[in-house]
Amino acid sequence: MSSSTDSSVKITKPFSSDTDKDKEGLLQDADLYREKLETQWSGLKQEATEYGKQALVIGGVVATTFVVMNALLPKGKKKEILVEPVKPVEKKVTKIKTQSAVGQAVQSLAWTLAVGWARQKLKHFIEDERKTE
Repeated sequence: MSSSTDSSVKITKPFSSDTDKDKEGLLQDADLYREKLETQWSGLKQEATEYGKQALVIGGVVATTFVVMNALLPKGKKKEILVEPVKPVEKKVTKIKTQSAVGQAVQSLAWTLAVGWARQKLKHFIEDERKTE
């Protein structure tokens, strides 16, 4: 049987004198990859900062809307209802909170406008992101 050598195998000496050149080449490759990773990392940090700012703006709008609505809308009226059980010794007082139909309509309208505005801002933000890419 004859042994044939594979043409894809590169035969080198175990300890060649070119280790300095190999070391320099590896260091250059490492520097190149380090620069690429640093560039990607800085891009990720910048995008995370931008998304964080947008999330804070949207959260602030929702919180401000909630506070303004609680300040402007009338509070519900409380009615006291006495419930008498079978035993005349015990009495329970239950308070029921009611709100007028006008107040409910105003609150519903305000929430609808706030959510619509936030949706519009988010839509514009997404469109801007797509344009920059």
